Amino acid sequence: MDFLNNYFKYQNESEIVGLTPELNIFYILNYFQKTNKNILIITNTLYEANKYFDSISTYTDDCLLFPMDDFVASVALAISPELKIKRLETINVLKENNRKIVVTNLMGLLRYLPDYKSANKLEFKLQTGMSINRDKILEVLDSFGYKKDTLVTSTGEYAVRGYVIDLFLIEQEHPIRIEFFGNEIESIRFFDENTQMSIKEITEIACLPYQEIATSVKSSILDYLDMPMVFEIDKEGIDLGYEKLSEEILTYKKENDTDKNLMFELEDINIKDVIYLNKFINNRNKALVYQSNTLDNFNSNFQLLREFVNKKLEDKKTVIFCLSRKAEIDFIKEMFHVTRVVDEEHLFIERVNILNKKINNGFEFDKYVVIGEYDIEKINNREIKYKNSYKIGKKIKGFDQLQVGDYVVHTIHGIGQYQGVISLTKNGVVKDYLQIIYADNDKIYVPVEKISTIFKYSSKDGVAPVLSKLNGTAWAKTKKALQKKIHDISLELIKLYAARSKVTGPVFKDDPMDVMFDADFKYEPTIDQQKAFLDVKKDLENKVPMDRLLCGDVGFGKTEVAFRAMFMTAINGFQVAYLCPTTILSNQQYENALQRFKNFPVEIALLNRFTTKKEAERIIDGLKKGTIDIVFGTHRLLSDDVGYKNLGLLVVDEEQRFGVSHKEKIKKYKNDVNVLTLSATPIPRTLKMAMSGLRDLSIIDTAPVNRYPVQTYVIKEQDMVVKDAIYKELGRNGQIFVLYNRIDSIESKKDELEHLVPEARIVIAHGRMNKSQMEDVMQDFIDHKYDILLCTTIIETGIDISNANTLIIYDADRFGLSQLYQIRGRVGRSSKIAYAYLMYSKDKMLNEIAVKRLEAIKEFTELGSGYRIAMRDLSLRGAGDILGSDQAGFVDAVGLDLYMKMVDDEVKRLNGEEPIEDKSNNSLIDVDTHISDSYVSDESLKIEIHQKINEIDSFDKLIEIQKELEDRFGKINEQIKIYMYEEWFEKLALSLHIERVVQNNKIVELEIPANLTKKLKFDKLFMQIYNICPKIQFRSMLNNVYITLPIGNLPKHFVYYLVDILNLIKDEVSKEEITEANNNEV
Repeated sequence: MDFLNNYFKYQNESEIVGLTPELNIFYILNYFQKTNKNILIITNTLYEANKYFDSISTYTDDCLLFPMDDFVASVALAISPELKIKRLETINVLKENNRKIVVTNLMGLLRYLPDYKSANKLEFKLQTGMSINRDKILEVLDSFGYKKDTLVTSTGEYAVRGYVIDLFLIEQEHPIRIEFFGNEIESIRFFDENTQMSIKEITEIACLPYQEIATSVKSSILDYLDMPMVFEIDKEGIDLGYEKLSEEILTYKKENDTDKNLMFELEDINIKDVIYLNKFINNRNKALVYQSNTLDNFNSNFQLLREFVNKKLEDKKTVIFCLSRKAEIDFIKEMFHVTRVVDEEHLFIERVNILNKKINNGFEFDKYVVIGEYDIEKINNREIKYKNSYKIGKKIKGFDQLQVGDYVVHTIHGIGQYQGVISLTKNGVVKDYLQIIYADNDKIYVPVEKISTIFKYSSKDGVAPVLSKLNGTAWAKTKKALQKKIHDISLELIKLYAARSKVTGPVFKDDPMDVMFDADFKYEPTIDQQKAFLDVKKDLENKVPMDRLLCGDVGFGKTEVAFRAMFMTAINGFQVAYLCPTTILSNQQYENALQRFKNFPVEIALLNRFTTKKEAERIIDGLKKGTIDIVFGTHRLLSDDVGYKNLGLLVVDEEQRFGVSHKEKIKKYKNDVNVLTLSATPIPRTLKMAMSGLRDLSIIDTAPVNRYPVQTYVIKEQDMVVKDAIYKELGRNGQIFVLYNRIDSIESKKDELEHLVPEARIVIAHGRMNKSQMEDVMQDFIDHKYDILLCTTIIETGIDISNANTLIIYDADRFGLSQLYQIRGRVGRSSKIAYAYLMYSKDKMLNEIAVKRLEAIKEFTELGSGYRIAMRDLSLRGAGDILGSDQAGFVDAVGLDLYMKMVDDEVKRLNGEEPIEDKSNNSLIDVDTHISDSYVSDESLKIEIHQKINEIDSFDKLIEIQKELEDRFGKINEQIKIYMYEEWFEKLALSLHIERVVQNNKIVELEIPANLTKKLKFDKLFMQIYNICPKIQFRSMLNNVYITLPIGNLPKHFVYYLVDILNLIKDEVSKEEITEANNNEV
């Protein structure tokens, strides 16, 4: 703001008092513009540093954040990586020596960093054609802090396979794949972390460290800025923070019996140029005192705004509106009769001025009153300036991968336990087998070619199943009973679907206002959201009523999709009912809708147990007359007294949480009204495939970008940590969830917390409360009548409490991962960094399973990985939601994966397709199927390769798989190619019902069964097969035909000839069937 330049004075070591936070920002920016120095802003807490970074980023892109965890973090077992990555990025930008403003907290200032003089040496370049020992690269990656993994999907990982290194570098959008020829780099290419396939070749790339590397000479962030001007925000707060930190360090050193220095001491840091921006005067001699005030928010009360401005004009003040949106500029122009927008050099004194400029907050200063758009209306979700560059792929590790000890289901033998891959030599051929153990320690060996007959077993609560008996009858009976049940359900769903498709409903048309409504959305929609918008729009433009299920995690943007459908319905002259399972959710969605629809002519109402009798009567009357366009509510909307003039859309939020009678009522609506159901239970894509014939599904599983991360710690239970975490949240006026899953001792836990933090207001919620008690507690918490919600696992799903950003979980090792993931999803939904502390009991000897679970939680400190782990558990719930809740027991009987295959097969049968089933346990021919360690050494990757090869059923598929394997793992040898052809041969034989092949060291003989022989014209076939190989012989016996291939001295492997023969037979059969079908029609 140019007019401020005349007021601001700068003097080393002076104290500036009396400026509002926004004026502090202008004070710093003004200095930055006038001088050629770097600037370092120091705050006491990370929360304040974030606020300053966010505010300054409104005005300049030259601001960087250097965030550091609290001291608590250094005693944690595991910490999520986002803040570390942000620090590394800042250091990398500073190496380029451009002028910058860096914002850090006290912990960031004191952090040991690598020697800034050698900073540029801490990177190395890779180029194609370069000679370098592969092991040398791996050494550097280890020293740079990269983690070795089997599959690279997230920043900071690398993997090695034969002559290929995959690596996800910091600051890159995608990982890179480096392929060697001996010691020379043959190619470098980016690949997609989800598909694992290459996308773009490059010739060189710089590898940057993934950690702050320890060097003998230590530097601080100050050194990287080269004598900057330092602005300390609230010096007294920083000094107090340092005192507290020194005590914490002392306690830690005593407890851990160490005197190692962990960071700089404040006295060691040599700050030359500094100005203090304080709240109160500390040193009268050096203080420069200003008079300024912040503005109260007008909450869209325009009468109040008008009176305020007129009063200021009477007081001879100059009023400046800083607005960035055209609609607001036009509104204020009209309100105060302003003819045009001015620039800062040409302000009209003692008049109302409008600048086209965005500011964070307005203020009063001397003769000026500055009002920003955030002062006029209450805007909850401001734009977040934080860029989250930590990348996580969606490809799931350890999701379908078999680990030794996993339970598996074999389609013929039932449930067993997987014991690993072993190689056996049979007739001189090396084959890989999966070893599975059954009841009474019986074993079977399944050849890898039959890997498709095995499914990973997963049940609802991860309960260990009973192993089947080999050769027993129980498994066959279970499968048969389930087959019947699936048949009935699929038939019912298909009938329902067919009946719906005959009904016709209203067809909605596009309206120009739709475009305006879409444009009014403040965020950039994700790709999945865009797709869902189009799906829903298509449904509404179709004469068959919509019945779509929209799945997506909390906060991934389902509501916006629903709002667009609702707007389209209302603009077409129809009404919308939005049904929620709880009063709180209906309140929240109603508030969201008022905000989203405020610029459009739509009448919205809310009907739930808090609605007064008089208001309820008005709403019911309005719905019948058609004066209300959209109504939000609970199951009250399904009451008999609620009728609609012309209902066009029913939106059901979390349908699975309604009772049976309500669900039946919803079902009735489905016959002639568009229905959109929202679900926060993620439904996996595989389930989508299985269900594709039964219900329309849209899935949103892309998280919104630039969300603040949830800083996650796995840590021993300590009062100091709990107390610290609570005070830190209260210090920023936030709220805390404390999860304690024992109802019997929850009261004493409350006493304990009250003793630790006496000022905090604590309320308890648990599963033994009835629904309305529970809702009242939650409503009070949302209204900030309490600071801490101490609860069992029932933190309400679907509700957005954006002010609660700290989560403390006691005995985290007892929770399932999907539970933890969903619970952690409650925080981190606003413009503050959120914290999750997963605690395990300090005096507990953890058992092996709990240790494993904590290990998994450690990995889960990365934002998206929780989503991936949880998908498995949640997909079980998803299956129940789609097929009806009574399905869960049947799913447990055979595991989810086999269950989905059975549903898929049944839907095919009902649609007239016959699924091909492989009932044999052995392959028809023996070829070498072993994958050597020199190609891939990791067992789970070997299994993935076997699974890929198992998909081959055509030449196109073979080429596709070969391309993928060579891209990901390097060139394949002849032996793997023969194995791929053998897989194709097995599929061809299965489709032609060829079940017998004789193989010895002299011949391979195919038996063509009688029912297939009938369809073939052998005179033509003989000639074609003879052309493939003149050595082939034919004989006939009992209506079967035998084709014999002598295998000595063939120019290539016999499997290539067998595939050619079966392809000829298949072509002949297809022609015969087409001719027969044509004759039947005639």
